[in-house]
Amino acid sequence: MAALARVEGRRLIRHPAIIVTVLLAVVQTAPFLLSEDATQERNVGWLLQISALVISFGALLAANLQALKSRRDGSEESFQAAPLTPAARTAALALAAAWVMVALTLLLLLGDLAIRAAGKGAATDSGHALFPLFDLVQGPLVAGLFVMIGIALARWLPNAFAAPVVVTALMVGTSVTSNWGENPVWVRLIPFDPTFLGDGGALAALHAVYLAALATVVLALAIMRLRRTPRTWAWLAGGSAIAAMAGTLQMVR
Repeated sequence: MAALARVEGRRLIRHPAIIVTVLLAVVQTAPFLLSEDATQERNVGWLLQISALVISFGALLAANLQALKSRRDGSEESFQAAPLTPAARTAALALAAAWVMVALTLLLLLGDLAIRAAGKGAATDSGHALFPLFDLVQGPLVAGLFVMIGIALARWLPNAFAAPVVVTALMVGTSVTSNWGENPVWVRLIPFDPTFLGDGGALAALHAVYLAALATVVLALAIMRLRRTPRTWAWLAGGSAIAAMAGTLQMVR
């Protein structure tokens, strides 16, 4: 499984859906760094938050298309003779999300350096610097969660149109919540929490645990489409319990 995960990871980070979104992120960021007229704000660190979200959407599409590849190619029956079961192949594809998360982390660090080299401030709208302690965590974790969603969609809704519809819904939902106004406490329950950078270490840690638990739940659901064992039920129950606990603590703190 580890060998397959490495192969799938390399394929995933080279997928056109991810490459295109990375290029889009660079194109949207460059004018703010190269031109004094592009923005009146000195702090343009929020560009990296947007870039991380855009690349995460690309990761969802890439993972979905990669998980559907055998079905599109008509080679699903050939895979039935492979040593790994379909459930194990699903788990290997999920492990490949680590490649996307590491790549996104490196891109965010490079973006931070580029902002500072351009003489801009790398703080966000809240005035917080981008990368102390947990501030580098949310983007890669969201990308990992979105990879799991892409895989689960491929297993439960094996249609190439399902993922673009979900991405559109997520984009609309993110836009609505990020422009809600006073940032009510419930926004901490959405994956890309707009209050994350200003919440402090404890709340940021809870949100990181919350995202990891959600990813576990989604992966368990994807595997259960193919095989339901006591272990997958345990992962589903454990992930759900941790997500509920972390979500509740975020709401009451």
